[in-house]
Amino acid sequence: MTDEEHPSKKRRILAGGDDDEGQTTIGFGVPNGTNGKEDGWEDVQEDGDTDPPRPLRPWEVRASDAISLKLVGTQGESDTFHPEFTYPVFGMDEVIYGYRSVNIKLYHSTASLFTYVNVTYGETVSGNTSEPNREPDDVISLLQAKLPPDVTQDYAVFLDRVKRDDTEFVPFGTKFDEYALGEADVTYELYSASFASPGFLEFHRRLQVFLLWYIEGASYLEENDERWEMVLLYERRGPRYAFIGYVTYYPFFYYTPEECNRRRVRISQVLILPPYQHRGHGARLYQHLYKYFLSQPHLVQITVEDPNEAFHNLRDRCDLAYLIRDGANGDLRLPVAADTIKAVGEKYKLSKRQAERCVEMFLLRAIEPRRDRKLYQQFRIHVKRRIFRQNEEAFAQLKMDRAGRIKRLDETYENVEDEYREILGSLRLD
Repeated sequence: MTDEEHPSKKRRILAGGDDDEGQTTIGFGVPNGTNGKEDGWEDVQEDGDTDPPRPLRPWEVRASDAISLKLVGTQGESDTFHPEFTYPVFGMDEVIYGYRSVNIKLYHSTASLFTYVNVTYGETVSGNTSEPNREPDDVISLLQAKLPPDVTQDYAVFLDRVKRDDTEFVPFGTKFDEYALGEADVTYELYSASFASPGFLEFHRRLQVFLLWYIEGASYLEENDERWEMVLLYERRGPRYAFIGYVTYYPFFYYTPEECNRRRVRISQVLILPPYQHRGHGARLYQHLYKYFLSQPHLVQITVEDPNEAFHNLRDRCDLAYLIRDGANGDLRLPVAADTIKAVGEKYKLSKRQAERCVEMFLLRAIEPRRDRKLYQQFRIHVKRRIFRQNEEAFAQLKMDRAGRIKRLDETYENVEDEYREILGSLRLD
């Protein structure tokens, strides 16, 4: 179940996964599954409960302010951007101690992500009488523990690699799709790869540090597990490539009495590099991946574990838009039988929970509450029954009388409808 549908929550902050069988395996942003929730919802704080960063002490600087990231190519470089999370490198306080004016440059070749690192600073705390018993943080060592072994601190070496990437770089894996956004001589290409793909392991070691910077709770994938699959997205301008982002997913056996060679896939991590965000690449990447999954007869179900709110909404929009474009409206009318929802899930390879959500949004899209009052009432009852069924145990544990539980169910429903209407309002069918 998702947070907005859990009676103890008044608003969804993060959405839980959709593993119908309650298996704790690969988590979105937590690839070794350490925080997967068997019941599909997350224990998250309400708005306003998150503690603000503690005040800086003398000789401290926010690590995210000190780190400057940049993508560099022969045709130009991106604007500087900064990490969202730095605790995997610098600890939970996300501060660097012991320097004045510390500046950490992490520059990456746009194609190969070959990395240049440079750390500069002014004064250090060493020998300072006010802090006699503490040395400054060893920034280089902390970074080296997470960065690939082939980084360079020589800017000339870095620029030479950037130039060679122009003519020598070839994307890893096998190209399976592409799209365009109306830009002259620019296409966006998708490649499937795994750790068994020649040369990909070294590339992924450069790439994975971005997971730490931008996916909360992320950790590195097990490199010796060749079952991991990736879809890589590149921008191509003439002969030149630039890496934009990628998706990781993991296949599992999906046993049925009729056939034992079927698979379900679980999307684990989705990353679009900041300079390419807010251009529609995340939706395009998901749509093309979904189309690829639908084309594979041995894949029977697509799941996602612990997505953040942005990806949860993106997925809802994309799945719903596909159902609408595919003409699913023929069989979707209130009251909706369980067999109908099951059939939608099987046809579109959705988990039971995701199929229910998509069907509900599909129904709500066709209802005008003031004009179709009876139909709207049917819809409310349908969704409330589903919410209660999925959360019956949690409702029973609430320390309130029957009237209080009914009120909480009403509040939960209103939150669900508000979210559905927000998704419907941003739906694009072009």
